[in-house]
Amino acid sequence: MPTGGSPETWFDNEHPALRRCWHPVAWVEELEAANGVLGIELLGERWCVARLADGLTAVRDECPHRRSPLSAGCVVDGTLQCAYHGYRFAADGVCVEIPAVDPRLPIPRTARCETAARVAEHLGMIWVALEEPIVPLPEVPEHTDPSFVRCPLPPMEWKASAAQMADNFLDQGHFAFLHVATFADPDDRLVGEYDVVRDGWKYSVSYWHLTKALADSYEPGDDFRSNQRESYFVFTPPHHVYLRINYPAENSILTISFCHQPVNATTTRLFCTDYRNDIADTEEMRADTAKFQIAVALEDRVMLERMWRKGVSLDVTADLHTKADRITLEMRRVLAELVVAAAAE
Repeated sequence: MPTGGSPETWFDNEHPALRRCWHPVAWVEELEAANGVLGIELLGERWCVARLADGLTAVRDECPHRRSPLSAGCVVDGTLQCAYHGYRFAADGVCVEIPAVDPRLPIPRTARCETAARVAEHLGMIWVALEEPIVPLPEVPEHTDPSFVRCPLPPMEWKASAAQMADNFLDQGHFAFLHVATFADPDDRLVGEYDVVRDGWKYSVSYWHLTKALADSYEPGDDFRSNQRESYFVFTPPHHVYLRINYPAENSILTISFCHQPVNATTTRLFCTDYRNDIADTEEMRADTAKFQIAVALEDRVMLERMWRKGVSLDVTADLHTKADRITLEMRRVLAELVVAAAAE
């Protein structure tokens, strides 16, 4: 365990409390492209997500017969069929057919797969909670607002923890140092006043600062004029960051949804979606938006992947915090409360 947090206070991608939370594991299109059966890794464990006749399911990615990966199988008559011996399973993990055994004989009660507590389709993604979740799915109002164009990015794998990534996307003090090439005003270094508003498990922050004006397309080295914008953040545990960026002078709004899949101890898969009210819904405009967002993300990724600690300390005395860090300090408080709540139930 690295310094900066004891085993009791260190929050990483395999923390037990994460089993009581929702996690994105795939775009819906990824599951469709895999013909309804997709192997995923979550919290360092192998699972298989499938769309069957009786609904979405997530089962341990191993058949109880000879431990072959069920993600190598396929959907047959609405059931998940193992590719090795043809065992077939319903969405609740119960085996409904064993081809090698006389069908008149009862199927052993042990012929069943471990299933996740919950699986849902939300915000264009498949979400899984391994145990009954104690926090809600995140909300993104723009997802169903017809005035916004949805621009999903390809999934990105970072060698960082999901908590570190959420911490970074909430942070107010790094713009003038990491993001000058894309959107930041290099002279806007002072983090001004802002309030943290708690609402149950969630909290929000509204923050005004200077930035380069939003553009329809991005090319490295472009000379943008400076503009004032409001950044409105909502954090939903364990790792979702909602960011609505309002440019009043241009009547433009860009909303970014940062969703994180804690793959294993060292890797997180990022599902990022931009929503814009100021572009046409064309492939070219969506591609330009994604290109810019990827450029910004890469600036963050380089720094986070250089950090050898893959987690955050929930002991608020372990790290240096200043007044500018209230937004990320609150994230640590929420996660600490999550750990307590998960252990109590």
